[in-house]
Amino acid sequence: MIRTLIFGAIAGYVGKKLYDDGKLTQFKDDIVARYGEAKAELADKSDTTLRPTTPAMTSPSVASATNFN
Repeated sequence: MIRTLIFGAIAGYVGKKLYDDGKLTQFKDDIVARYGEAKAELADKSDTTLRPTTPAMTSPSVASATNFN
């Protein structure tokens, strides 16, 4: 447990230094751009799945309405 606390403190210190120096800006911009692309791709895929290519209901054909006695 002490190792975890020490590692967390070191990671927090290093992360804060990198953030203050502005070295994480490129990383953040890359993540935001990838998120936007993934979100747009997902929206495109969900739009195509919501629009069926064939009609959901079809009217009965005239041939099926004939009497087969």
